[in-house]
Amino acid sequence: MKKYLLLILIIIINIKIIKSFEEISIEVSIKEEEENGTIIIDLRSYIKSELLLNNSNDYIIKFVRPCFNFYIDKENLFQIRSYKIDREKICPYEKKCYLNCDLFIEKEEIKLIKLKINIEDINDHKPKFKKKFYSYEFDENLSIGYRLQLEQAEDKDISEKNSIKNYYLNLFNLTYFPFKLDYNEKNHLLELILIKNLEKNKNDKFLFELIVNDGENEEDKCLIEINILENQQYNNLPPKFDLNLYQFYIFNLNEKFIGKVHAINLHNNNNNNNKQIYYRIIPSIDNSNLFQINETSGEIFLNEIEKINLFDKFYEIFIEAFYLNYLSSLTKVQIYFNLTSQFKNNDNDNQEYFIQILIPKLFQKIDNQIFIKENISIPITILQLFISSSSSSSSSSLSSSLSSYSLDMITSIDKNFFYLKKLDQQLFELILLKTFDYEIIQNIYLDFILNKQNLTKKSIEIIIENINDCQPFFNQTNFFFHIQENNQIPFLIYTFQAYDQDNLNQIIYQIQTSDENIFSINSTSGDLWILKSFDREIKSNYSLLICAFDGIYQTCSSIFLNILDENDNICKFNSSSITLTINENLSSNTNLIQIQGFDPDYKQNGTLEYKFLPKTSYLNINLTTGI
Repeated sequence: MKKYLLLILIIIINIKIIKSFEEISIEVSIKEEEENGTIIIDLRSYIKSELLLNNSNDYIIKFVRPCFNFYIDKENLFQIRSYKIDREKICPYEKKCYLNCDLFIEKEEIKLIKLKINIEDINDHKPKFKKKFYSYEFDENLSIGYRLQLEQAEDKDISEKNSIKNYYLNLFNLTYFPFKLDYNEKNHLLELILIKNLEKNKNDKFLFELIVNDGENEEDKCLIEINILENQQYNNLPPKFDLNLYQFYIFNLNEKFIGKVHAINLHNNNNNNNKQIYYRIIPSIDNSNLFQINETSGEIFLNEIEKINLFDKFYEIFIEAFYLNYLSSLTKVQIYFNLTSQFKNNDNDNQEYFIQILIPKLFQKIDNQIFIKENISIPITILQLFISSSSSSSSSSLSSSLSSYSLDMITSIDKNFFYLKKLDQQLFELILLKTFDYEIIQNIYLDFILNKQNLTKKSIEIIIENINDCQPFFNQTNFFFHIQENNQIPFLIYTFQAYDQDNLNQIIYQIQTSDENIFSINSTSGDLWILKSFDREIKSNYSLLICAFDGIYQTCSSIFLNILDENDNICKFNSSSITLTINENLSSNTNLIQIQGFDPDYKQNGTLEYKFLPKTSYLNINLTTGI
């Protein structure tokens, strides 16, 4: 009984000691990389009642929860000190970096201090290029205004004050430079723009230095080489994205995968159709280091996300597709993080719902991929969706509970390609309304989302299968060649190359000609050979057809061959002797006869000159006419 009374007495005493509770909010700033032990705040400056105290005796000052980057001075509890802080490790993705630490001060009264600490960025990182040397190739007939997108440098300092400020060029001793550098900071684009016609006779190579600097003139450099190629030596088309805008919606942060972008080759030759396309994210202050991309597949992922609040955030990024040594193209990607409570489980509805995808036997399915041939007959049902529940409720009660739910579809292409038809509360079918073209797009991503308070998501990828629906073609409808007569044999006149966007079957080359004994073509390589030596005096030109056949379609172009003359014939007279009878006392300079020779060679090679051998004082002959 005594213990009980004593306990009551102690409680009463404690209640009397605690006079009041006060909450104080304080915001302070500290630069990153300050030395260990730097004082960030003296609490006496913010608390009037403790302003005149010289020590913290009899005070209890503690953090409400651990604050790993800061500690309380043991000698003076009012002073909060910091360890050395690397802002880029704590806030790698945010322009502004705040840390929140709550602590309480207790003596006769309790004060809750809500401390908000702004970690200020300093310029402790230099901007850096990923490579020290970049090489590009331009066709000499490139049009003025063409833009080459350059890879930008990266700077871990992402605050506006210390991030990348500008780029400029060092042209060394170049006197002719037909480009200008343009840096669009707002849209995060660094481009080299052609402002004059390329003149290969002036320069067939440009070597210069690209320099980047940041807020405190820290800089990095890289070398850029541009080679100017002759016409048709290089096809100057950059890769092309399937879409100008991609939109991805993220509902679960446990999944690092966001989505995939895809670009295709536009080069007009079979070798370049298989050329590797690379991808990279154009960096910006808003999203620096938040996302990463697989440089060969185009798959986008989240980086480490523990230190950033992504709830209901929206990000817009630019992604570049490029060849290792040539031009690139851009696409825009919008990423939405829909993580609000509307997608959390409803406490009043503990059922878990499932979406099952059923694929018709007409199509092949592997894991979460369905394979559909391009140009398939439409309309056609490509899949069905069945909604089921984890509860043991009847089908009618399940249908009733589903009546207030909606099934939404998010696609990586225009939704007008599809019609999501509702058959009943649990069964849907997806109908294809437009045909796919493999030459434009090869992959389509679909997300089906059942939501109200509960979120259920099912994803599938459509793989477009290529069929032979494109004709092969040559880059010219007419080919003109000139060859000297008396040529050596066999003689390779040209290697023809046809192009086929399908890229399925090997192209077979054929010729159509009445002179089969003169021409021969290699059916696989396209090499056109001359098998006989030409004699221009017999035939001066030839025409034939070169055809490309891909197993279904055939395309032909015309070949025109002009035989160039060679001085390979001896001039001749019509007769080996000429007899003239003339009267004596004939006046001088009288025309007696015009002697004519002939030479079957052409123009200059067939031009004749006349003279007497040996010379005679009685007769003269005109050098050109033979009179």
